[in-house]
Amino acid sequence: MSGGPPGSRVGQVAVMTYTQPRPAPTAQHAPILPDDKARAAELWESVKGTVLEDDFRRVSREHPDKDASRMHYLAFLADIEGLFAAPEADPWEASQPAPVTQPVLSAPQPEPTPEPEPQQSTPATEPAPDPEMQPDATPAPEEGAAESEPVSDAQDAPAPIATLAAPVHSGLIAQLAGLLADGGELTFQLLRVGGDVTIGIFPKPHPGEAAPVPFMLTETPDWMDANLVTAMQGYAGARRDAFSVAQQAAQRQQAANKKAADKPAPTPAKAKTSVLTLKAAEGTTLKGTLGGKDVPLVVGKNDVPQGTLEIVATHPAFGEVKKTVATHANKEHDFTEQQGARVTVNVTPQSATLEVTKGDTVIALHHGIEILLAPGTWVVNAQAAEHATANQTISVKAGKPQVIEMTLKEEQRLF
Repeated sequence: MSGGPPGSRVGQVAVMTYTQPRPAPTAQHAPILPDDKARAAELWESVKGTVLEDDFRRVSREHPDKDASRMHYLAFLADIEGLFAAPEADPWEASQPAPVTQPVLSAPQPEPTPEPEPQQSTPATEPAPDPEMQPDATPAPEEGAAESEPVSDAQDAPAPIATLAAPVHSGLIAQLAGLLADGGELTFQLLRVGGDVTIGIFPKPHPGEAAPVPFMLTETPDWMDANLVTAMQGYAGARRDAFSVAQQAAQRQQAANKKAADKPAPTPAKAKTSVLTLKAAEGTTLKGTLGGKDVPLVVGKNDVPQGTLEIVATHPAFGEVKKTVATHANKEHDFTEQQGARVTVNVTPQSATLEVTKGDTVIALHHGIEILLAPGTWVVNAQAAEHATANQTISVKAGKPQVIEMTLKEEQRLF
């Protein structure tokens, strides 16, 4: 600068430059690691030729941009891992993994700016600059800007993608759930011996399945953490195959049961019966037995199965009598012939009062009317006005009717 008034001092102006720092790489633009490709190849080898091969191809088609960045490739790998964890559900939705967090990086450091050389004044007569007005060699940072540290080599800067962790998703619980059908059950056992642990998985048999073979594995805890899910994949496939076999057997059984249910049951042949007519004294209770089974009977007609029928007739006065009847044809049977005998009493005069007694039993009689009496000894008593009372003892035998004749003597009048 020149042209100032005489005696004035004009300071020289320093020229500074600032370079915008390069943006730090992010996970979205990070390259795919060889380990990621190796993991995908390992998973492909494990499903190739199995029922999961088509699912693997489907997931690959659902990620057409998987090769764009590592983040895209990790999402693709997570979906592939889900095929082994839960065949019936998307494991990314069933068990949300821990979110991927970007590593905390320090603020971008600007490259060091070389110290500007002082500009030479064009006029030769320009006075020397005042030392107090001389700018510092290093320009002062702007307000709010972070202090800069010189970086000797751009390759020494931290690589953010190297510390980016993949989604935390071990798949153990999802893998165990993949061993189970709806309502299934398994027992998980852990045993430690020295520096090794033994893991045992004991599944409950599928319907129609015999005792299943358990999964047993002995290794170090660190090895288990890194390889248990992969080691279980073959066993999980075998369990799914066993479930498929049991399910097909159950379906065949259901079809057979349905076919049997749809087939009408044969109509049982109607048992042959005969008509049995029974007679007995009024108040008699009848009970029948045929082939060890009770047969209900009443006085009168009965439809009874054919065979040999045992009958018991019970009466309060005549007691109990039994009879065996072959019922291969229609038949009649009169129990009164076994229960007692029919007795008829004819008395003169006919107006006489008649009764028959046996111990404490007293039965009224009527002239010329038949009555059934139990076997035994009975006493017939007859009374009439102006006639002497008469008594007669009779012996009653079952099945033998009898007629009794009694004549009462007239009594002489006293006046």
